[in-house]
Amino acid sequence: MGNTNTSRKKFVIVSVICALLAIAATALAVMLGIYVAKEDDARVAAENSYRAAYFKLLDSMLDIETDLSKMKVVSTGAMQSELMLDTAINAELAGQSLNALAQGDYQLEPTIKFCNQLQDFAKYIVKKIDLDQPLTDADRESLDELHDAALELGRRLNAMSDNMREDGYYFVEAVGEDDPFLDIVSGVEDSAIRYPSLIYDGPFSDGLDDPEPHALDGDEVTEAQAAAKAKEYLNEYEVIDVAFSAEVNGWFDSYMFAFTTKDGKSGSVQISKQGGRLVMFDVYEEMVMPTFSKDEGLAVAERYCRDHGYDGMNAVWSTVSDSELFVNLCYERDGVVFYPDMIKLKVSLQTGKVIGFEALQYIYNHERDDEVDYTVEITEEEARAAYNSDFEIKNVRLAVIPTGGGKERLCYEVYGVCDGDKYFVYVDAETGQEQEVMQVIDGDDGELLM
Repeated sequence: MGNTNTSRKKFVIVSVICALLAIAATALAVMLGIYVAKEDDARVAAENSYRAAYFKLLDSMLDIETDLSKMKVVSTGAMQSELMLDTAINAELAGQSLNALAQGDYQLEPTIKFCNQLQDFAKYIVKKIDLDQPLTDADRESLDELHDAALELGRRLNAMSDNMREDGYYFVEAVGEDDPFLDIVSGVEDSAIRYPSLIYDGPFSDGLDDPEPHALDGDEVTEAQAAAKAKEYLNEYEVIDVAFSAEVNGWFDSYMFAFTTKDGKSGSVQISKQGGRLVMFDVYEEMVMPTFSKDEGLAVAERYCRDHGYDGMNAVWSTVSDSELFVNLCYERDGVVFYPDMIKLKVSLQTGKVIGFEALQYIYNHERDDEVDYTVEITEEEARAAYNSDFEIKNVRLAVIPTGGGKERLCYEVYGVCDGDKYFVYVDAETGQEQEVMQVIDGDDGELLM
């Protein structure tokens, strides 16, 4: 029990530290400044956004390398679990930063895949430790190889930061054969940065190995049409300028724009080339004091999805930090929650406006029609009966969850309390086997799922 409490505290502490690092990275990007003669405000805003993401990526990769290095010498399960939780969190943050850096001809998929596999492998190690299973020689060999890959990737990223300071490197200008960031990214793809092929039963094991966007349809839009779409999606703001930044050529093609508003705010927005869908956007707002409640913010988030073509989305998780509400929304139909079809939003509780949006999981996974069918062999009563009275069940509902390799399972989501702790247990609706269990951790800024 002591080890579990230590892991919980560490999980919350690391989450706070990561948030502070993100804030520090953004501040550093702003402090560096982009004083380029005759550059317009939109390009400056885009460059600041890219640099903030880059420094977050660098921080995350350095922390990953440090934690994996410590794994070479620690022997107790509690410390190993803490280090692997750190690694999983930082790998997720690194993947988010890489998504934000996607631009031009950058092929970031191999590097994002590395971060996803590293995150899943770290969770796999934590699960083994929780089950009191010893780490095998193969596990330790994989950890050593992952450490070497993270060390090399971090070394390259750090060297590029020197290039940025000394040579005046700018993301908005540098896409090309001699781009040092392109050299870093291609290092993972061309095996200059080696890491092991990981095979294990992680909950999101290599889920984007060969993704196909299922939620994009309609005709291709031009750059001008995409810019007009961006203004529609940003109708809460008085946008005075939308400037093209780059084409993003990944698993699906899209346009990236920088925008400025009448009151001087700036941000970036991504529009899919097929169908002109809103993929993501972010706008900076200085937070002062909240004037909207959390419930009002949730209503804003759900309404924003509905107004912009993402129907059937309901909030499944939320947390408040300062005056910002972070919300995960999932598609729901006939009482079934589809967790793979997720959209993440950020709402200002000061202004009541959406200030951040990301729909990548939804775009890749959403393909729901009347022909979708799942086998249900056990009843809700049978799912409830599998647990003794120590687990006080509060709610049961059907939910589709990802199970790795791009696969999904229909489960009963059993939510309850045991010894004062809250849990979500996912029971396969066909076999009755438990597919996943998550514990709710109460943090200073809200609830975390682990």
